[in-house]
Amino acid sequence: MLEMDDYFKIDVSTDKMQAHLIQIKERNEEDQLTRDELEEWLKEYGVTHGLIEESLLLLISGETVTSPLKVASGRPAVNGNHAYLKALFHSHETTNDDGLGPVNLRDVIDIESVTSGEKIACKIAATDGVNGVNIFGEELKAVPGRDFVLRKGKNTRVDETGQAVYSLINGQVSMSEKQVHVYPIFEVKGDVDMKVGNITFVGNVIINGNVPTGFSVQADGDIRVRGTVEGARLLAGGSIYVGAGIVGQHKSFLKAGQDIQTTFINQGEVEADGTIEVTQAILHSSSIAGRSIICTKGKGNIVGGTVSAGEEIRAKTIGNAMQTKTLLYIGMNARLMNKQKAAESNQKKAQDELVKLGKLLKVYMDKHKTKALTGKEKILMLRVQHSFRAAKELLDQSTDELESYGVSEERQRHGAVYVQQTIYPNVDIHFGKYRRKLVAPHQYARISLIDREITIASL
Repeated sequence: MLEMDDYFKIDVSTDKMQAHLIQIKERNEEDQLTRDELEEWLKEYGVTHGLIEESLLLLISGETVTSPLKVASGRPAVNGNHAYLKALFHSHETTNDDGLGPVNLRDVIDIESVTSGEKIACKIAATDGVNGVNIFGEELKAVPGRDFVLRKGKNTRVDETGQAVYSLINGQVSMSEKQVHVYPIFEVKGDVDMKVGNITFVGNVIINGNVPTGFSVQADGDIRVRGTVEGARLLAGGSIYVGAGIVGQHKSFLKAGQDIQTTFINQGEVEADGTIEVTQAILHSSSIAGRSIICTKGKGNIVGGTVSAGEEIRAKTIGNAMQTKTLLYIGMNARLMNKQKAAESNQKKAQDELVKLGKLLKVYMDKHKTKALTGKEKILMLRVQHSFRAAKELLDQSTDELESYGVSEERQRHGAVYVQQTIYPNVDIHFGKYRRKLVAPHQYARISLIDREITIASL
């Protein structure tokens, strides 16, 4: 029997998870070692679990071990997983894996937006874990995962099981370890850039920097930009606020379901169903407001471009001493006037078609009363009936459209342009189909439509 201690020694790690065998003396060829002898010797040192088969076979073969040989390894305990919240909404990057068509690199993210009533997260229960064992056969207890009580966050509710979270509003999701909140605001810390990408959000959007050319921001609520909007596209169901002004470069487009407020507009295109309020100047831009356009603070200049308001335009100065052409519209803007002309044309066309088709249809109907129509005549009559219905639909549509423009015409009779300082020559003023081009400057003026004539009075 081989005296193992004469040839080997055992090194056990302090955590009792590994045992290494170190050869201290070469064996003679006649010094054979059996598996039972090897296992019995390891057992004398307490090593009974996690024996490594490959290492045992190497020792039995009689090969010399030149470096420490791991002969046993314990199985560590696997601690339990803590309970956690799992998101049930999804965000993804825009990719083009199939290689077909261009990819808009600005569409790099989808914002994590949810809707009212949507299930947005669920609690995944903690697990107990799996116990381990060291090389001495001692059990290693696993630490169970921590649990927590799922509580409602801002604008959320927890269902009766205590395991699922539902949103109470449309908004942006913010998750902590134990709670889910839904905020009606998405905030960009700095500029909109390639990391942020184009934004589409169901709540309010706050951008603490600039919106550069080529990007778009869409929000069901308000959009607030603390910096500058360049040649970008902003669409808001609510209002738009731009702190440092709009530098449109004839590439920007801003449209708000309510109001637009900004410092200045330069070469921009803006539309608001409510009021456009500018504190400094509107320069060479297209501005359309359902109610009012106000530019009376700071410089209060409106120079160049087209300015249209449903009810009133107020400014300190309009035009300039260089007589830059500036167009003002009250009641109906140029776009609405073109649509009105198209609606009038469609109405007349439909009326003419109905008269012509009505006569032709009467001929077929009268003939049908006296004798049966031929197959060809029946087909022609069906075509006439179809054309008659289409003309009637066009007439109804154009009539409804003209009625809506009638509201704008009513507004223009009560609308006005208010100038606190000077309105210069080469300013064209339109009240619907009525137009007046100024050839001389006027100061402190109120311009309105009285008895179908655009008149200028003092404030």
